[in-house]
Amino acid sequence: MKREIIFFSILNLIIGLTGIVIRPLIPIVSEDLNVGLDMIGIVLSAISFGFFISVIVTGYLSDRYGTKLTITLGLLISIVSSLGLGLTYTFFVLLITGLLMGIGRGTLMVGINAHIVNIYPEKRGVNLLKLNSFFCLGTAIGTFIVSIILFLKLNWRFSFIIFFFIYIFITLYFLRKKVTEHKISLQEEKNTNSLQDEQIKDFDKEVIKNIENNAIKSIKNQSEKIHLKEYLNLFKNPIIIFSGILLIFFGGTVVAFSTWYTTYFSSFGINVAISSLGLSLYWLSLMAGVKLKQIAMNFLEEYKIILLGCLLNAIFMIIITFSGNIVIKVIASIMIGLFLGGFTPLTTSFAIGQKPELSGFISGYILGMLSLGNMIFQPFIGYFSERFGKGSGIYIQLAGSILLFITAFTMTVFYRYRKPDTKIL
Repeated sequence: MKREIIFFSILNLIIGLTGIVIRPLIPIVSEDLNVGLDMIGIVLSAISFGFFISVIVTGYLSDRYGTKLTITLGLLISIVSSLGLGLTYTFFVLLITGLLMGIGRGTLMVGINAHIVNIYPEKRGVNLLKLNSFFCLGTAIGTFIVSIILFLKLNWRFSFIIFFFIYIFITLYFLRKKVTEHKISLQEEKNTNSLQDEQIKDFDKEVIKNIENNAIKSIKNQSEKIHLKEYLNLFKNPIIIFSGILLIFFGGTVVAFSTWYTTYFSSFGINVAISSLGLSLYWLSLMAGVKLKQIAMNFLEEYKIILLGCLLNAIFMIIITFSGNIVIKVIASIMIGLFLGGFTPLTTSFAIGQKPELSGFISGYILGMLSLGNMIFQPFIGYFSERFGKGSGIYIQLAGSILLFITAFTMTVFYRYRKPDTKIL
């Protein structure tokens, strides 16, 4: 089981690495293809739209037909999109391959999240945070790679050709791998580890096989009994609704901030190769923030951690917007990473707690709202950056950060005073 966690953690790292590279390259790609930042904003929206559609569909499919199929599909689409981006020389090709990139990433992320939650339901929060820490590490590495590419004056398409071969290797490995399908309880995991440590060889393997087969059948039968009405009933739960709204503003502000990071700092005369290093620090701080969340979960409830992170994010976004000092802006961005790192998996875990049997759909819904936030905010940021200067998009993100805190505060008030009524029976 631990090997499976390791594999999916590495895959999450690759997803983070391959998905971030196009974002700090926005000024370079815009110049290379001779298109404005407003058009690049449309491409980013296409990526988010592909992500949005895929996570909604994939969440349902993973609940009904299993996660291996959806993960395999995501890998195959990622192979095609990587090759397409590596061969991009026109805006139209960039738009189509960007759409495919979003579909591939969304399908993979929902499949992985649902799979981990299904086999370790009692440790979903911790495991989702672990996966997210590897995603953040991958994005940090990706932005560092961008700096290397620019310092060496290599063609930006070269990186996507490398990603093409990486995804082929991972896909071939995954297709040969047997994926766990039954749930692992904490007691079962403890007993299994104990048996391995004591090296007990005379245990009846046939009995274990029968138990696993029965567990698989039980889960499949439970999945078949889930009707459309149960999915629709989720949206009668205010916590599910608030969680989705949170991710809309999170995607449109914090995630968008990383997307336009190099563009924003270029308005102060900072070279993209240098600002990419700053972006790498930002993603490393997000990874450190994931670790802080894991520690905080020992002392605070999930909704309290979410509220505190949103408050501090709003404060530091105000500092970034109105401070005239570049160093202070960079430090404030690192502080945002520390306090909002792990926000998506934490909110996902909080929402899944309302109806664990529909973990795939809820995970897809949460990631879909994250993508929807990107779709809504990216064109506006691109338009403002093109029409009013590269540094003007930060005001859109500031407004979103304030709305993020207001939503978190409203959800907290509702959750605290109506806590007994929030869980779906």
